[in-house]
Amino acid sequence: MPLRRDAGRAESQGHYPDEVPDTVREPFCLPAPRRGEDEAAADFGARVGSHIKAAEQALMAAKSEALRSFDLTVAQYAALLALYYVPGQSSAQLARHAAVTPQTMAQILSKLEKKQLIERVPSKLHSRVLVTSLTDAGEELALQADIRARNIEQHLADSFTEKERTVLCDLLDRATSILRESE
Repeated sequence: MPLRRDAGRAESQGHYPDEVPDTVREPFCLPAPRRGEDEAAADFGARVGSHIKAAEQALMAAKSEALRSFDLTVAQYAALLALYYVPGQSSAQLARHAAVTPQTMAQILSKLEKKQLIERVPSKLHSRVLVTSLTDAGEELALQADIRARNIEQHLADSFTEKERTVLCDLLDRATSILRESE
């Protein structure tokens, strides 16, 4: 249940906002690795993935700090929020939402259950699958923690114009699609 924007919106128009048409786009070639500090900085600066990773790490660090007072990790918060939106999810569904392995999600759910923030019961469809829901305390904590996490997202969004946010999200959606196609 990852957050999805209308990824087909820009594609259905045949282009992305402010995209240079294919006939004008300049070819790009990443430089081969070169020795030296300046060269390393330039080479890493040319790698789109380095910029995406740096932004992701900064976002996770900010959210980690904001959630610390709730004694929650970002992955625990993601699981709680996913359960707020859609109660009764399996561990596998929650793992996909939180971008963690199923094994990690099992550990996360165990900790949340010990804190009495969630409860797990066998699925009505598959008795071997446990589905998870928030307790009242879990719902209250999820909503309180989300205020802090949303403040970070709002601060980030406020640093862009509406057009820039749309372009950024469209470009990140395209990058995600391209990378998933190559899997």
